[in-house]
Amino acid sequence: MIDEQLSQIKELKWLPWIGDRYNSISFDNKLLIVGESHYHDNTPDSIKKHKSPMFTREVIEELAIKRWYYGTKIFPNLHKALFRNDEFDSSTFWNLVSFYNFIQQPMETNKGRPVYDDFYNSWFQFLEIIKLLKPKTCLFIGTSAANSLAHAIQDTEFTTDGVNREDYISNAYAKTAILKDKDNNETQLIFIRHTSQMLSWSSWNEYLQKKIPNELAWFDEQLKNV
Repeated sequence: MIDEQLSQIKELKWLPWIGDRYNSISFDNKLLIVGESHYHDNTPDSIKKHKSPMFTREVIEELAIKRWYYGTKIFPNLHKALFRNDEFDSSTFWNLVSFYNFIQQPMETNKGRPVYDDFYNSWFQFLEIIKLLKPKTCLFIGTSAANSLAHAIQDTEFTTDGVNREDYISNAYAKTAILKDKDNNETQLIFIRHTSQMLSWSSWNEYLQKKIPNELAWFDEQLKNV
């Protein structure tokens, strides 16, 4: 049912990952992790994979759960920023959360970077995603999307009081915002340094412990009960 609703979102290329337990947990613990970009390497096989609407879900299965990192640091650094280690039961964690890739078109090389318009245009699909997934918190891997938030939502049913620039960690400012829908329901947005880059995951963990302490404690409890 949810995939049918998702498929109606205009220009949504990849379905988000939705953990098996995500819809059954309380709103207070609902976390949507937001990746920035997918990259293909211009080979026929890579291009074919990126055309599948299931591609984001395959990435989570392979890189996040099975830990087939292929030399990338995105998920091991993310895991450490959340839990200070990368040795927990990944299947348990990822079945409690959802994951969405913000830019809904692939970069053509792993050195390619989205531009302002890529981020701006991507907010419209994201707003439809959160209407369906209803997360309490969205944790963005990367801070660049925050720069176009206020501009993008001007003519939507959503409002924000603006983006706050917070702690300066690993050469990046953490950013936060609160999105409100037409019924005044709030979604918390947290933007951290992109975890593919060099970063002090311990410092980012300290920051996240300040921002979402109850959620992280709840996830810790679930991981201990495996």
